[in-house]
Amino acid sequence: MPSNPTDLPDDAAPAYGIHQREPLHQSQEAHLLRIFRHTSVAIGILQGPNFVVELTNPAMCALWGRTEAQLLGQPIFSVLPEASKQGFEELLTEVLQTGMPFVGTEMPVTLNRYGYLETVIFDLVYEPFPDADGRVNRIIVTANDVTSRIKTREQADKLLAQERELHELKSNFVTMASHEFRTPMGTILSSASLIGRYNGTDDGEKRERHVQRIKAAVHGLTDLLNDFLSLGQMEQETMHGQPQPLVLQAFCDEILDDMQGMMKTGQHFVYQQLTDQKIIGVDGSMLRNILINLLVNASKYSSEGKIIELTTAIEGNLLLVTVRDEGIGIPDSDKEKLFINFFRARNAIHVQGTGLGLYIVKRYVDLLGGTISFTSQLDSGTTFTVQLPIYPVVA
Repeated sequence: MPSNPTDLPDDAAPAYGIHQREPLHQSQEAHLLRIFRHTSVAIGILQGPNFVVELTNPAMCALWGRTEAQLLGQPIFSVLPEASKQGFEELLTEVLQTGMPFVGTEMPVTLNRYGYLETVIFDLVYEPFPDADGRVNRIIVTANDVTSRIKTREQADKLLAQERELHELKSNFVTMASHEFRTPMGTILSSASLIGRYNGTDDGEKRERHVQRIKAAVHGLTDLLNDFLSLGQMEQETMHGQPQPLVLQAFCDEILDDMQGMMKTGQHFVYQQLTDQKIIGVDGSMLRNILINLLVNASKYSSEGKIIELTTAIEGNLLLVTVRDEGIGIPDSDKEKLFINFFRARNAIHVQGTGLGLYIVKRYVDLLGGTISFTSQLDSGTTFTVQLPIYPVVA
Protein backbone atom coordinates (compact mmCIF):
# COMPACT_ATOMS: atom_id res chain seq x y z
CA MET A 1 0.00 0.00 0.00
CA PRO A 2 1.46 3.41 -0.90
CA SER A 3 3.02 5.56 1.83
CA ASN A 4 3.70 8.76 -0.13
CA PRO A 5 2.02 10.72 -2.94
CA THR A 6 4.35 9.45 -5.68
CA ASP A 7 3.32 5.83 -4.96
CA LEU A 8 -0.44 6.45 -5.52
CA PRO A 9 -2.22 4.75 -8.44
CA ASP A 10 -2.84 6.95 -11.45
CA ASP A 11 -6.50 7.58 -10.65
CA ALA A 12 -5.60 8.89 -7.18
CA ALA A 13 -2.89 11.26 -8.36
CA PRO A 14 -5.04 14.35 -9.01
CA ALA A 15 -5.49 15.00 -5.29
CA TYR A 16 -1.85 15.88 -4.99
CA GLY A 17 -1.54 17.79 -8.23
CA ILE A 18 0.35 14.90 -9.85
CA HIS A 19 -1.29 14.91 -13.27
CA GLN A 20 -0.28 12.40 -15.93
CA ARG A 21 -0.55 15.02 -18.66
CA GLU A 22 1.29 17.67 -16.67
CA PRO A 23 3.97 15.84 -14.62
CA LEU A 24 5.53 17.87 -11.84
CA HIS A 25 9.24 18.30 -11.55
CA GLN A 26 10.79 15.94 -9.01
CA SER A 27 11.78 18.81 -6.70
CA GLN A 28 8.23 20.11 -6.72
CA GLU A 29 6.94 16.69 -5.79
CA ALA A 30 9.40 16.54 -2.91
CA HIS A 31 8.30 20.01 -1.79
CA LEU A 32 4.62 18.97 -1.78
CA LEU A 33 5.48 15.86 0.19
CA ARG A 34 7.32 17.92 2.82
CA ILE A 35 4.28 20.20 3.14
CA PHE A 36 2.01 17.19 3.49
CA ARG A 37 4.16 15.59 6.17
CA HIS A 38 4.94 18.74 8.18
CA THR A 39 1.60 20.53 8.18
CA SER A 40 -0.15 20.74 11.55
CA VAL A 41 -3.44 19.78 9.91
CA ALA A 42 -4.17 16.06 10.17
CA ILE A 43 -4.72 14.61 6.67
CA GLY A 44 -5.58 11.12 5.52
CA ILE A 45 -7.19 9.29 2.60
CA LEU A 46 -9.67 6.46 3.11
CA GLN A 47 -10.46 4.15 0.18
CA GLY A 48 -13.52 2.05 -0.56
CA PRO A 49 -16.55 0.99 1.49
CA ASN A 50 -14.28 -0.48 4.17
CA PHE A 51 -12.44 2.83 4.47
CA VAL A 52 -8.94 1.43 4.08
CA VAL A 53 -6.25 3.91 5.11
CA GLU A 54 -4.45 4.70 1.85
CA LEU A 55 -2.41 7.68 3.00
CA THR A 56 -1.84 9.55 6.25
CA ASN A 57 0.49 12.23 7.55
CA PRO A 58 2.21 12.34 10.98
CA ALA A 59 -0.37 14.80 12.34
CA MET A 60 -3.16 12.30 11.59
CA CYS A 61 -1.15 9.46 13.12
CA ALA A 62 -0.76 11.49 16.32
CA LEU A 63 -4.44 12.42 16.34
CA TRP A 64 -5.51 8.78 15.97
CA GLY A 65 -2.83 7.58 18.39
CA ARG A 66 -1.44 5.02 15.93
CA THR A 67 1.76 4.67 13.91
CA GLU A 68 1.84 4.90 10.14
CA ALA A 69 2.73 1.20 9.94
CA GLN A 70 -0.35 0.32 12.00
CA LEU A 71 -2.66 2.40 9.80
CA LEU A 72 -1.61 2.02 6.15
CA GLY A 73 -3.51 -0.64 4.24
CA GLN A 74 -5.92 -1.33 7.09
CA PRO A 75 -9.65 -0.55 7.39
CA ILE A 76 -9.76 2.42 9.74
CA PHE A 77 -12.39 0.94 12.05
CA SER A 78 -10.42 -2.27 12.51
CA VAL A 79 -7.45 -0.17 13.66
CA LEU A 80 -9.71 2.14 15.70
CA PRO A 81 -12.45 -0.25 16.91
CA GLU A 82 -13.42 2.12 19.74
CA ALA A 83 -14.58 4.66 17.12
CA SER A 84 -16.77 2.22 15.19
CA LYS A 85 -19.98 2.86 17.11
CA GLN A 86 -19.74 6.64 17.48
CA GLY A 87 -21.48 7.59 14.21
CA PHE A 88 -18.42 8.26 12.05
CA GLU A 89 -18.79 5.16 9.87
CA GLU A 90 -22.30 6.27 8.91
CA LEU A 91 -21.05 9.76 8.05
CA LEU A 92 -18.28 8.39 5.83
CA THR A 93 -20.71 6.03 4.09
CA GLU A 94 -23.04 8.93 3.33
CA VAL A 95 -20.19 10.93 1.79
CA LEU A 96 -19.28 7.97 -0.46
CA GLN A 97 -22.87 7.44 -1.54
CA THR A 98 -23.90 11.07 -2.09
CA GLY A 99 -20.61 12.64 -3.12
CA MET A 100 -21.38 15.49 -0.74
CA PRO A 101 -18.76 16.66 1.79
CA PHE A 102 -19.37 16.59 5.52
CA VAL A 103 -18.10 19.38 7.79
CA GLY A 104 -18.13 18.70 11.53
CA THR A 105 -17.40 21.30 14.20
CA GLU A 106 -16.34 20.47 17.75
CA MET A 107 -17.19 16.79 17.46
CA PRO A 108 -16.28 14.63 20.47
CA VAL A 109 -14.81 11.16 19.93
CA THR A 110 -13.46 8.64 22.41
CA LEU A 111 -10.18 7.08 21.26
CA ASN A 112 -7.75 4.60 22.74
CA ARG A 113 -4.64 6.71 22.38
CA TYR A 114 -1.36 5.38 23.72
CA GLY A 115 -2.93 2.78 25.99
CA TYR A 116 -5.91 4.58 27.55
CA LEU A 117 -9.28 5.89 26.50
CA GLU A 118 -9.72 9.62 26.25
CA THR A 119 -12.32 11.92 24.76
CA VAL A 120 -10.97 14.43 22.29
CA ILE A 121 -12.80 17.08 20.28
CA PHE A 122 -12.21 17.63 16.57
CA ASP A 123 -13.08 20.01 13.80
CA LEU A 124 -13.12 17.70 10.77
CA VAL A 125 -13.99 17.55 7.08
CA TYR A 126 -14.84 14.48 4.98
CA GLU A 127 -14.24 15.55 1.37
CA PRO A 128 -15.23 13.19 -1.50
CA PHE A 129 -12.20 12.43 -3.71
CA PRO A 130 -13.43 11.40 -7.18
CA ASP A 131 -11.43 9.14 -9.51
CA ALA A 132 -10.55 10.23 -13.03
CA ASP A 133 -13.95 8.97 -14.22
CA GLY A 134 -15.77 10.98 -11.55
CA ARG A 135 -16.64 7.97 -9.40
CA VAL A 136 -16.23 8.64 -5.66
CA ASN A 137 -14.29 5.79 -4.11
CA ARG A 138 -12.06 7.72 -1.74
CA ILE A 139 -12.50 10.33 0.99
CA ILE A 140 -9.98 12.95 2.05
CA VAL A 141 -10.14 13.37 5.83
CA THR A 142 -8.79 16.55 7.41
CA ALA A 143 -9.02 17.22 11.13
CA ASN A 144 -7.84 19.55 13.89
CA ASP A 145 -7.73 18.64 17.57
CA VAL A 146 -9.54 21.52 19.31
CA THR A 147 -9.82 19.90 22.74
CA SER A 148 -7.56 22.40 24.50
CA ARG A 149 -9.37 25.31 22.83
CA ILE A 150 -12.73 24.02 24.02
CA LYS A 151 -11.46 23.46 27.57
CA THR A 152 -9.96 26.94 27.65
CA ARG A 153 -13.22 28.44 26.44
CA GLU A 154 -15.27 26.45 28.97
CA GLN A 155 -12.95 27.53 31.76
CA ALA A 156 -13.21 31.16 30.65
CA ASP A 157 -17.02 30.87 30.49
CA LYS A 158 -17.06 29.36 33.96
CA LEU A 159 -14.87 32.11 35.39
CA LEU A 160 -17.00 34.75 33.69
CA ALA A 161 -20.18 33.21 35.12
CA GLN A 162 -18.61 33.13 38.58
CA GLU A 163 -17.57 36.76 38.23
CA ARG A 164 -21.07 37.76 37.15
CA GLU A 165 -22.58 35.78 40.01
CA LEU A 166 -20.29 37.40 42.54
CA HIS A 167 -20.94 40.86 41.12
CA GLU A 168 -24.70 40.27 41.30
CA LEU A 169 -24.30 38.85 44.81
CA LYS A 170 -22.40 41.91 46.01
CA SER A 171 -24.86 44.25 44.33
CA ASN A 172 -27.80 42.49 45.97
CA PHE A 173 -26.00 42.46 49.28
CA VAL A 174 -25.27 46.19 49.22
CA THR A 175 -28.93 46.90 48.42
CA MET A 176 -30.10 44.58 51.17
CA ALA A 177 -27.50 45.75 53.69
CA SER A 178 -28.42 49.41 53.21
CA HIS A 179 -31.96 48.47 54.20
CA GLU A 180 -30.95 46.14 57.03
CA PHE A 181 -28.60 48.71 58.59
CA ARG A 182 -31.46 51.10 59.23
CA THR A 183 -33.18 48.94 61.86
CA PRO A 184 -30.21 48.32 64.20
CA MET A 185 -28.93 51.87 63.77
CA GLY A 186 -32.38 53.17 64.68
CA THR A 187 -32.46 50.88 67.72
CA ILE A 188 -29.04 52.09 68.90
CA LEU A 189 -29.98 55.74 68.45
CA SER A 190 -33.33 55.32 70.23
CA SER A 191 -31.93 53.32 73.17
CA ALA A 192 -28.96 55.65 73.59
CA SER A 193 -31.33 58.62 73.78
CA LEU A 194 -33.57 56.88 76.31
CA ILE A 195 -30.67 55.80 78.51
CA GLY A 196 -29.78 59.47 78.95
CA ARG A 197 -33.19 60.07 80.51
CA TYR A 198 -32.96 57.26 83.07
CA ASN A 199 -30.87 59.01 85.73
CA GLY A 200 -32.73 57.89 88.82
CA THR A 201 -31.57 55.22 91.22
CA ASP A 202 -34.65 53.18 90.39
CA ASP A 203 -34.02 53.28 86.65
CA GLY A 204 -31.24 50.63 86.59
CA GLU A 205 -33.48 47.93 85.12
CA LYS A 206 -34.64 50.24 82.33
CA ARG A 207 -31.08 51.25 81.52
CA GLU A 208 -29.99 47.61 81.40
CA ARG A 209 -32.84 46.74 79.03
CA HIS A 210 -31.71 49.40 76.58
CA VAL A 211 -28.06 48.39 76.97
CA GLN A 212 -29.05 44.88 75.92
CA ARG A 213 -30.97 46.28 72.95
CA ILE A 214 -27.87 48.20 71.88
CA LYS A 215 -25.69 45.08 72.23
CA ALA A 216 -28.13 43.05 70.15
CA ALA A 217 -28.19 45.74 67.47
CA VAL A 218 -24.38 45.89 67.39
CA HIS A 219 -24.23 42.10 67.02
CA GLY A 220 -26.64 42.37 64.10
CA LEU A 221 -24.43 44.96 62.44
CA THR A 222 -21.40 42.75 63.08
CA ASP A 223 -23.14 39.85 61.33
CA LEU A 224 -23.85 42.03 58.31
CA LEU A 225 -20.26 43.22 58.10
CA ASN A 226 -18.89 39.68 58.55
CA ASP A 227 -21.07 38.43 55.70
CA PHE A 228 -19.86 41.23 53.45
CA LEU A 229 -16.23 40.54 54.40
CA SER A 230 -16.66 36.84 53.71
CA LEU A 231 -17.97 37.53 50.21
CA GLY A 232 -14.86 39.55 49.45
CA GLN A 233 -12.56 36.89 50.88
CA MET A 234 -14.16 34.10 48.86
CA GLU A 235 -13.29 35.94 45.66
CA GLN A 236 -9.60 35.68 46.54
CA GLU A 237 -9.37 32.15 48.04
CA THR A 238 -7.68 29.25 46.20
CA MET A 239 -9.64 26.12 45.41
CA HIS A 240 -8.06 24.13 48.22
CA GLY A 241 -7.39 26.86 50.77
CA GLN A 242 -4.05 27.25 52.53
CA PRO A 243 -3.61 24.49 55.13
CA GLN A 244 -1.70 25.50 58.25
CA PRO A 245 -1.00 23.62 61.53
CA LEU A 246 -3.92 24.16 63.87
CA VAL A 247 -4.47 23.02 67.49
CA LEU A 248 -8.08 21.97 67.10
CA GLN A 249 -9.39 22.13 70.68
CA ALA A 250 -7.74 25.47 71.49
CA PHE A 251 -8.98 26.83 68.16
CA CYS A 252 -12.59 25.86 68.89
CA ASP A 253 -12.39 27.05 72.52
CA GLU A 254 -11.24 30.48 71.32
CA ILE A 255 -14.15 30.73 68.86
CA LEU A 256 -16.65 29.77 71.55
CA ASP A 257 -15.20 32.37 73.90
CA ASP A 258 -15.59 35.02 71.21
CA MET A 259 -19.18 33.92 70.68
CA GLN A 260 -20.27 34.35 74.30
CA GLY A 261 -21.31 37.96 73.86
CA MET A 262 -23.52 37.08 70.88
CA MET A 263 -25.64 34.47 72.61
CA LYS A 264 -29.15 34.95 73.93
CA THR A 265 -29.83 34.94 77.64
CA GLY A 266 -29.32 31.51 79.16
CA GLN A 267 -27.90 29.89 76.03
CA HIS A 268 -24.62 28.04 76.43
CA PHE A 269 -22.25 25.97 74.31
CA VAL A 270 -21.22 22.38 74.94
CA TYR A 271 -18.04 21.38 73.11
CA GLN A 272 -16.68 17.85 72.70
CA GLN A 273 -13.56 16.71 70.88
CA LEU A 274 -13.95 12.98 70.32
CA THR A 275 -10.41 12.10 69.19
CA ASP A 276 -6.97 12.58 70.69
CA GLN A 277 -5.36 14.15 67.63
CA LYS A 278 -4.40 17.67 68.70
CA ILE A 279 -2.83 19.28 65.64
CA ILE A 280 -4.32 19.13 62.15
CA GLY A 281 -3.54 20.76 58.81
CA VAL A 282 -6.43 22.91 57.57
CA ASP A 283 -7.14 26.47 56.49
CA GLY A 284 -7.93 28.09 59.83
CA SER A 285 -9.45 31.24 58.36
CA MET A 286 -12.01 29.32 56.32
CA LEU A 287 -12.76 26.90 59.17
CA ARG A 288 -13.32 29.84 61.53
CA ASN A 289 -15.85 31.38 59.13
CA ILE A 290 -17.65 28.05 58.78
CA LEU A 291 -17.91 27.55 62.55
CA ILE A 292 -18.92 31.13 63.33
CA ASN A 293 -21.72 31.12 60.76
CA LEU A 294 -23.07 27.77 61.95
CA LEU A 295 -22.90 28.76 65.62
CA VAL A 296 -24.46 32.18 65.00
CA ASN A 297 -27.35 30.50 63.16
CA ALA A 298 -27.77 27.95 65.94
CA SER A 299 -28.04 30.75 68.50
CA LYS A 300 -30.18 33.01 66.35
CA TYR A 301 -32.83 30.39 65.63
CA SER A 302 -32.92 28.93 69.15
CA SER A 303 -34.77 30.46 72.06
CA GLU A 304 -33.24 31.62 75.34
CA GLY A 305 -31.86 28.99 77.69
CA LYS A 306 -31.15 26.39 74.97
CA ILE A 307 -27.99 24.31 74.57
CA ILE A 308 -25.89 24.47 71.40
CA GLU A 309 -23.53 21.53 70.87
CA LEU A 310 -20.27 21.63 68.92
CA THR A 311 -18.50 18.31 68.28
CA THR A 312 -15.25 17.65 66.42
CA ALA A 313 -13.62 14.36 65.48
CA ILE A 314 -10.93 13.02 63.16
CA GLU A 315 -11.69 10.02 60.94
CA GLY A 316 -8.78 9.06 58.73
CA ASN A 317 -7.88 12.17 56.73
CA LEU A 318 -11.19 13.91 57.44
CA LEU A 319 -12.20 16.47 60.04
CA LEU A 320 -15.81 16.00 61.14
CA VAL A 321 -17.59 19.01 62.64
CA THR A 322 -21.12 18.81 64.01
CA VAL A 323 -23.23 21.74 65.24
CA ARG A 324 -26.55 20.82 66.86
CA ASP A 325 -29.21 23.18 68.20
CA GLU A 326 -32.65 22.95 69.78
CA GLY A 327 -34.14 25.67 67.62
CA ILE A 328 -37.11 26.19 65.35
CA GLY A 329 -35.98 23.69 62.72
CA ILE A 330 -36.34 23.90 58.95
CA PRO A 331 -39.57 23.21 57.05
CA ASP A 332 -39.32 20.24 54.66
CA SER A 333 -40.38 22.42 51.73
CA ASP A 334 -37.42 24.77 52.32
CA LYS A 335 -34.63 22.23 52.79
CA GLU A 336 -33.56 22.02 49.14
CA LYS A 337 -33.10 25.80 48.96
CA LEU A 338 -31.21 26.21 52.21
CA PHE A 339 -27.79 26.95 50.67
CA ILE A 340 -29.05 29.44 48.07
CA ASN A 341 -27.88 33.01 48.60
CA PHE A 342 -30.41 35.36 50.25
CA PHE A 343 -32.81 32.49 50.94
CA ARG A 344 -34.76 32.68 54.20
CA ALA A 345 -36.87 29.77 55.44
CA ARG A 346 -40.52 30.70 55.84
CA ASN A 347 -40.42 30.23 59.61
CA ALA A 348 -37.33 32.50 59.90
CA ILE A 349 -38.71 35.69 58.37
CA HIS A 350 -39.26 37.22 61.82
CA VAL A 351 -35.57 36.75 62.71
CA GLN A 352 -33.19 39.44 61.51
CA GLY A 353 -30.66 38.11 59.01
CA THR A 354 -29.29 38.36 55.48
CA GLY A 355 -29.95 34.88 54.14
CA LEU A 356 -26.24 34.60 53.35
CA GLY A 357 -24.85 32.66 56.31
CA LEU A 358 -25.40 29.12 55.02
CA TYR A 359 -24.58 30.15 51.46
CA ILE A 360 -21.20 31.39 52.72
CA VAL A 361 -20.68 28.20 54.74
CA LYS A 362 -21.36 26.06 51.66
CA ARG A 363 -18.98 28.12 49.53
CA TYR A 364 -16.17 27.75 52.07
CA VAL A 365 -16.81 24.01 52.41
CA ASP A 366 -16.63 23.66 48.62
CA LEU A 367 -13.40 25.67 48.46
CA LEU A 368 -11.88 23.29 51.01
CA GLY A 369 -13.02 20.23 49.03
CA GLY A 370 -15.44 19.10 51.74
CA THR A 371 -19.13 18.32 52.14
CA ILE A 372 -21.94 19.64 54.31
CA SER A 373 -25.23 17.96 55.22
CA PHE A 374 -27.98 18.51 57.75
CA THR A 375 -30.97 16.94 59.43
CA SER A 376 -33.79 19.01 60.86
CA GLN A 377 -37.22 18.70 62.38
CA LEU A 378 -39.62 21.56 62.95
CA ASP A 379 -39.57 22.87 66.54
CA SER A 380 -37.01 20.23 67.53
CA GLY A 381 -33.76 21.64 66.15
CA THR A 382 -31.19 21.18 63.40
CA THR A 383 -27.87 19.35 63.13
CA PHE A 384 -25.26 20.38 60.56
CA THR A 385 -22.39 18.02 59.74
CA VAL A 386 -19.31 19.24 57.89
CA GLN A 387 -16.57 16.95 56.55
CA LEU A 388 -13.29 18.56 55.51
CA PRO A 389 -10.07 16.97 54.24
CA ILE A 390 -7.06 17.55 56.50
CA TYR A 391 -3.45 17.55 55.44
CA PRO A 392 -0.22 16.31 56.99
CA VAL A 393 1.38 18.76 59.40
CA VAL A 394 4.93 19.63 58.40
CA ALA A 395 7.16 19.69 61.46
